[in-house]
This record gives sequence, C-alpha cells and structure tokens, in this order.
Amino acid sequence: MLSNVKAQQELRNDKSIETGFIVAGSETLFYGLYGKYAMPLTKKQHFVYLAPSLATYFDFKGESTSEAYLKNDVDMRIVPTINPGLSFNFGKFRFNIEVPVGVSVAITKGTLVNEKIGFEKAYSNTEVFFNYGVLFAPKYRINSKNQIGLYAFLPFISDKAQSGYQFGIGWTMTFTNQE
Repeated sequence: MLSNVKAQQELRNDKSIETGFIVAGSETLFYGLYGKYAMPLTKKQHFVYLAPSLATYFDFKGESTSEAYLKNDVDMRIVPTINPGLSFNFGKFRFNIEVPVGVSVAITKGTLVNEKIGFEKAYSNTEVFFNYGVLFAPKYRINSKNQIGLYAFLPFISDKAQSGYQFGIGWTMTFTNQE
C-alpha cells in the first residue's frame, strides 16, 4: 500500500519550469529557445493548468527580392503567450495539450542594399501579430523531479512574418507544492 501511495504522489500536479530548444518558421528555419512556468489549477491525476510562456527564435539568412537584399541582418521573433492546458498522466508518461494565446513580435534589422543603383541603408522593422494555436507536449518522467519531452506548436493563423510552426525538445523540472 505504501508504494501505491508514493506512486500516486509522483503523478500529482506540481508546479514546474520547462526550457528547451526549438526550430520554427513556415518558409525558412529559425532556431531558438523557449521557457514555460506551469501552475496546476486542479488537484487530480489528470489536471488543468495555466502556463505563461516565452519563445524566441532567430534567422540570420538575408531576405532578398529581385531589386534589393538585406545583408548582415537578424530576423527575430519574440512570442509571449498564456497557455491554458490539460495534462494527462499515465505512469511515467505525461501528455500535455495547450492552447497558447499571445502575440508574435517580428523584428528585422540589417542593411538594405540595391547594387543596381548603388544604394545601401540601415534597415529596421518591427511588427506585432496576434498568435494562437494548439501545442502538444508529450513527456517522459526520468524521476520525480525531471522530465524530458517533445514540443510541437501548430498555429491556427499564419501571419505575413511567417512566425508559424515550432518543434523542439525540452527539459522540465518539477517543484513540489507545499500543502
């Protein structure tokens, strides 16, 4: 009986911090990081939670058209979201489904060049887009405090800055709730 109680306690919903690496984008690949702080809202084995999250990713490949191109550019996305989610727990496996809602801040800086007319000028552009979709995060529990898992965000809308799909791998550290 004691081992059964301990196993149930390990499955409980505790606060956690998750960090990881992602690749993102729909037309070009961006590389970045994400972080999330999950706060359980219910006290059951399968529970509801709320998780503020921040993803940021970069692309260092210059943009170009037939007339001009960007050199020495940095194309960055900063994506803060609030993620309501459901967590389903089965033994050492946890399956999280979230609906992140937030914004995508698209920042591009570089030098705009048109060699035909000898034009070169510093370029900077920042745009903000509404961002939401569905996120799947299956995880494997290594021990009572650590999990490793996958991260897959699929947007419901596409913006003109191509801040779209995100796929990655993450590490979750759990903090026991004090009751």
